Parts: sequence; structure tokens; C-alpha cells
Amino acid sequence: MKLHFFYTAIFIVLIFLLSCTTEPEGCELDFTEINGECYSDADMDVLQAFADSSGIANPLSLSTQKWNENGRLTMLWLYDDTLSCGIPENIGNLVYLDTLNLALNQMLGEIPKGIGELENLNYLYLYSNKISGTIPGSICNIYPNLSNFWIQYNSLCPPYPECIPEDEIHPQDTSQCP
Repeated sequence: MKLHFFYTAIFIVLIFLLSCTTEPEGCELDFTEINGECYSDADMDVLQAFADSSGIANPLSLSTQKWNENGRLTMLWLYDDTLSCGIPENIGNLVYLDTLNLALNQMLGEIPKGIGELENLNYLYLYSNKISGTIPGSICNIYPNLSNFWIQYNSLCPPYPECIPEDEIHPQDTSQCP
């Protein structure tokens, strides 16, 4: 009798637990909830690097952004936004990015190798900045997929990756190149 009572109690508890389950609230692991929306921590880290260098506290207030329903950044349009920072080293974390426009700023430093990890990128605008150094070879991973590629009017030094025709790269200020 006691054993029957024990199994009945377990059965009732299981039925209760299974019937009372609800959708988990909040965001998935590696996502942060902001104003009721979930945002990828990896994507937010990249935006935070831009925001920090611009003196902006909230990375979501950076110019124009588009996010997909899964909380991943698909467009970052910081065109003519007076940015004077480098492209974050972790830019490759923006794996859902379709459009990256950093043109007409004062962007400094080199193009990070992680740029070649942006496999969904269709539009890359880096023209009219102060970007220097060499173009990383990893850009050849994405160059064939780019509908628009504007990198002119920087200080990028040869040798340029063979995957990119030189007329897509020039003019460049090479006066500081070795």
C-alpha cells in the first residue's frame, strides 16, 4: 500500500510538472535582454568597441543598425559619423552582417584579419578614412560575395591581395608606405 501511494505521488508530481511548463523567459545563453529584445553578446561587444571610442554609453544608439529576429546584427551603417577609432579586432564576430558602412569617417589603424569571417557580407564601404597598413589576405574569403566594395581614399599599402583588382583599391595615399 505504501509503495502504491509513493508511485501515485510521483506520478502526480510528474503530471503537474509537465502540465505547468511554460516558455522560458529571457534570452538564450550568450544573449542579453535590453528593452524586451534579445541581442547577441558577441555582436554587442563589437558595437561597444565602436561606442567606447566615440564616447557613447549605449551602443544601440550608434547611428543606423538593423537586427534580425534572432538578435543578430545584419546592418551597421556608421557613414559620416565622425568616428576616429580603429575597426575592432573582433569585427569577425558579426557573422550575420550583410552591410558594413564605415565610410567618410576618420577611421584609423589597419583592417583586422577577422574581416574575412564576414561570410554574409554583401556591402563593404570603408572609403575616405585614414585606414593604413596592408589589406589582410583574409578579405579574399569574402570578396567574391561582395556586391559593393569601396575601399578607396585611405592609406593602404601594397602589396594588395590578388583577389581584388587594383582599380577597386585605388586611389590610395601610399606616401607613408615602406
